[in-house]
Parts: sequence; C-alpha cells; structure tokens
Amino acid sequence: MNDLVIANGLVVLPEGPRKADVIISGEMIAGIAEPGTGRGERVVDAGGRIVLPAGVDPHVHLLVGFMGQRSVYDFESGGIAALRGGTTAIVDFALQRRGGSILKGFHYRRKQADEFVTLDYGLHQIITDVNKDSLAELAQLRADGVASLKVYMIYEDDGLKLEDGQLHALMQQAAKDDLMLVLHAENAGIIERLRAEAVAAGHTHPRWHALTRPPITEVEAIQRAILFSEDTGCGVHILHLVAKGGLPLIEAARRRGLPVTAETCTHYLALDESALERDNPHEYVMSPPLRSPDNQAALWEALKSGVLSAVTSDEVSYSAAAKAMGAGSFATIANGCTGIEARLPVLYTLGVAQGRLSLQRFAELFSTWPADIFGFGDRKGRIAPGYDADLVVIDPETRRTMGRHSDYGDIGYNPYEGMELTGWARQTIYRGKVVVEDGKFLGTRGQGRFLKRGAPRRPHIAPDGGAAA
Repeated sequence: MNDLVIANGLVVLPEGPRKADVIISGEMIAGIAEPGTGRGERVVDAGGRIVLPAGVDPHVHLLVGFMGQRSVYDFESGGIAALRGGTTAIVDFALQRRGGSILKGFHYRRKQADEFVTLDYGLHQIITDVNKDSLAELAQLRADGVASLKVYMIYEDDGLKLEDGQLHALMQQAAKDDLMLVLHAENAGIIERLRAEAVAAGHTHPRWHALTRPPITEVEAIQRAILFSEDTGCGVHILHLVAKGGLPLIEAARRRGLPVTAETCTHYLALDESALERDNPHEYVMSPPLRSPDNQAALWEALKSGVLSAVTSDEVSYSAAAKAMGAGSFATIANGCTGIEARLPVLYTLGVAQGRLSLQRFAELFSTWPADIFGFGDRKGRIAPGYDADLVVIDPETRRTMGRHSDYGDIGYNPYEGMELTGWARQTIYRGKVVVEDGKFLGTRGQGRFLKRGAPRRPHIAPDGGAAA
C-alpha cells in the first residue's frame, strides 16, 4: 500500500496536463495512474482542482537586514509562508563580509538556518571582496553544494558592490570551479549621480526612487554582464529584470548559445509605476523600481515566449512600520517588498486565469525551470516517478481579495492589497507529507534540509519563439 495518493486532479505533468492520480511512497513520487485507480493509506481527492509541481523560488531574502531595517521572516516563519503559497524549495543568500572569508559567511548562514528552516533550501553566496584568498575558496564552496555566486553592481555604501575588474576576475575563476553568477544588474554611476542631484534639489518623494533609476541603468548593466559572460564562459542569471530594453539582449545571448538566463518578479507583473502615486508610496519602493505599463506588457510576452525563465518573489519582509521609517526621503526607504506567499495566486490569476500563460508555461516558470537552472532539476520541479513528492493542489475557482494582513505573520501591509486573486493552495505536499492544508501549517520547525546543488540545465528558446527544456 502506498502512503499517499493525490486523486482525480488535473495534473500538470512534464508532457502536459491531464487528469490522473499521483502515487506517493515515502518521500518520492512512485507513479502516475489513471484517475481514481490509485490506492494509498491516505487519499486526497483533488477533483476539480489542479495539481502542480510545488514551487521553487530561487530569489528570497529571509532573516535579512538592509538599510537599517530587519525582515519579519526568518527561516522558520518565511518557510511557512512559502509553504502556504505552494513553494517547497528556495534559494536564499549567504554573505561574505568585505575583508572576510567566503566560507565563514557560508557556514554562518547554515548555522542560522539549519535548526529552524521549514522547507528545502540552497544558498547563493554573496561575494563582496575578490582577492587571491577569496578566489581560492571557491572550489571548496562548490564542493559544499553551492552552485551560484551573487554579485551586486551597486550599493557601495553598504559594502556590497563589486567593481568591474573584480567582477571579471571572479567570473574567470567561477567558470573554472563550475559556479555561475546571479547578478543585481544596475549601473551604479548613473544612479548615484541622479540620486545626489535629486536629493540636493529637494526631490525626496518616493517617485524619485524610480526617476533616479531610469531603464538605461538596467539595460547597460545587463549588456555588460553578457559581454563578461561571453568572455569568461561563466554562466549568468540576471535577477529581477524589469526594463524591456534588456529583453532583446537576453534573447540574443540565449540564441547564440551563451549561458545566460533571466527572471522577473511577481510584483513587476502585477504593479506599475502608478503605485508610487498612491497614499502609501513608500511601500512600493524596490530596486529596480516599478516601471511603465508597456514594460510590464513586454515582461508578459517574454514569459510566454520563454525569453524569461522564472518568476521569483525577491521576498524581503520588511514590516509596514519598517518601510514607513524611511518615508521622509526615497533615499532612506528600505528597498523591497514581501511576496513569497503571494507568488502562486498572483502568477496564476494574472497569467493563467487571464489568458496570458498556458498552464504548462505557468508550471515551468513557477517550478520546473528555476529547479533546472539552479541545480535542483534532478529531484524538484516535475511531477514524475523518482522525483521528490513536492506538490501543490490549487483551487482554480475560489476568489479572495488581498488585504493588508493577508500574509502569514505580522507584516502589516501587502503590495497586492485590493487585488482579487484565485489559484490558492488547498494542500501543499512536501516530501510526501501534507504540510499545509487550507492555510494551516501542519509541519514542524527544522523539517527542511539544505540541498547540495548540481549543474544547471538551461531551457533553450525554440526557433518558433517558444521554449523547451
């Protein structure tokens, strides 16, 4: 007798959606059967619902401090929020402090997470200092299961920025050690000049956060990253792409066979720059900033065509009070917004329910391709025998209106307030167990595991403009 059967649902399989039973034994998917034929100790009837591979979110910031503020979510509570939103695997960040050891930063982050984490996780290693000693640590970091290095092209005041010479040297060594880069791509020189001019002129409203980060700051940095990737052979994944001018650069690089991918984030698909004219504009300050509706339309087209390979949350759970503390000037507002739980219903509603994405493409962007790109693809991201039994059963009919307290925990605001959403998780299955049912967490603190990641598998763009794994 099998342990669990998810019966009678519309199951999004690698070859396409069909009605089926998913049979689970222990922590693994044991098989796919005709609807109503599976037998198990527990049977969850998913009739009228959709069964997806559980989410993989490779861009989250839990237990983080930035611009003088601390996140609400740690690895326990943030993991619960993710599970409530149908996500069972994330990639967070470990920090090398400038002048310090890369490996020390990695092991410190493991110590912060391992005892408390409630879902599977990997780590990107943030690199802030490139020298002979730090480059020598990369091979051991890779052996310890880290597959990606995070680089900021901005934020010198916070001790994060790498100059071009350091970035190029890092990419040369990373390519030798089988590591890829995930890149915050913005042109620091242009932004720092425009910010200084705006502040000096007394322009402090949150709208100036966007005005001092025009699209060229993204586009130029993306182009530079692609050139460095081509020269060094180091894979690059562009984080939180918003500016539509970056999309043809990504497409051209991928069609030339370069190891380049890119993502956008849920908030850029749901919101545009008009949010900065609301009564609470400080809650919509993030980097890169919200842009025009035509940028948003271009992002949707790039997701449909496969030019963009993932939709992530870029989760950073500053509370309403923390966001408000810097509201006197755009230059002091903590950048970022929460979204790890809302990624599923926002993307389903705006994508599938409103006809922008097929159900298959939705699953690829939510789970399959992030798993592949970030080294989980041999065990996560697909509903197939031999894969981890990580699934989410969603309700495609029930609609709920988002409010300021829709998120798990005490955040106190929600960027999607007022939006009516569907596609809510009814059950989240993590390693063969139902750990969330109708929003209630049924698991335990520390149940999550650190995952050593393998080599990336990048989807390619088909000649007709579609994408294939």
